[in-house]
Amino acid sequence: MPNFPTFSDLFRIARDEILIRNARISRDAVEREGMDANLLVAAAGAMADEVVGQLTNLEAASFLDSAVGADLDRLVFDRYGLTRKPAAVSRGSAPFTTTVGSPTTFTIPTGTILQTATGVQFQTVESTIYSAGSVGPLVVAVRSVLAGLSQNMPAGTVTAIVSTIPSAPSDLVVTNPYAMAGGDNAETDDSLRDRARRFFVTARRGTKPALEAAALGVPGVRKASAFEVLDAYGRPASLVQLVVSDAYTEQYADYTTVPPRYAVQSQFLTSEVQDALVDVRVFGIFVQVYVATVVLQPVQLSLAFNAGADVNTAALQARAAMVNYINALAPGASLSVAALGNVLSTITGLAYTGQEIISPQGDVIANPLQAIRTSLSLVSALSAQTDQPIATGINPDSYV
Repeated sequence: MPNFPTFSDLFRIARDEILIRNARISRDAVEREGMDANLLVAAAGAMADEVVGQLTNLEAASFLDSAVGADLDRLVFDRYGLTRKPAAVSRGSAPFTTTVGSPTTFTIPTGTILQTATGVQFQTVESTIYSAGSVGPLVVAVRSVLAGLSQNMPAGTVTAIVSTIPSAPSDLVVTNPYAMAGGDNAETDDSLRDRARRFFVTARRGTKPALEAAALGVPGVRKASAFEVLDAYGRPASLVQLVVSDAYTEQYADYTTVPPRYAVQSQFLTSEVQDALVDVRVFGIFVQVYVATVVLQPVQLSLAFNAGADVNTAALQARAAMVNYINALAPGASLSVAALGNVLSTITGLAYTGQEIISPQGDVIANPLQAIRTSLSLVSALSAQTDQPIATGINPDSYV
């Protein structure tokens, strides 16, 4: 496809047209800057260039890959009914305490302003009563006054009470033992384009891509991965795990703290994701939401079988047991090879020797905000006995 004409192209076209129509005008008279003919041709070329510029913008606004800003917003809304995710506020909790018991009962009202040393402000989102005689902590849910990635704050940074709290004692203090998280900037053009490209793939509700796309539509969510819980024979067990992550894991993940300090804060994000799944998940199927980053873990098994055992069934049960055990690990929990062996020892038909785990060869250590996950396609099994091979092609995930 040819490019749109540039100003030079338009000037050349006008110049050639003039020279063809009037032989008494020289080419030099048209091209020399400051000559009347040059000014007339350049003016016409400039006006034509403006028109071409408008056409270029209109053309760019008609395609998903080239539309930007407001043009992209209109395009994805008209074609897919999607809107750009707005900037998200940061959320968290703020415990109020006093040095000695409060002499009177007072109320910490909704909208009480708290602040960090750098000037980032948070406000309470609920009204809570501080009882007489109590020293706290009285934990109150808060959110940032402004929205954006800059509103995420590490633990221990919210320390000032800006608003006047009626009847509050002078020794009332506040801090945040957990990070304020969930804040994010307005969705970028690249992210909006990516969601638009997923639209037709995820239009069918209840699918893995549909669940992940619904989670990605929640302001603050940056990644989402869905996993099925399996029964003993590797079949879906009507339970789904959805692991999501936000900007916090990139900014303020405190990997030195066990358990992770973000565990409490994740409840806000999981609640919003759960609400977003109402129109997407299959009715009657529970979707369990975790906040973490996913680390996919392949597993390779070498299995021996008891005489008379159904080799293929035992191998499938072993693989399914590996998937269920690994996918049940909480965020931050490490994968123990010994624990995998203990799981295998319970599988009927296996001649357990303790040498079944080929890979991983050692324990897999997870950071506090990492969730180790796998799937049947990542768990392979081979037979350690040449006289009892595992059949291939029985399961779509296959065996090795």
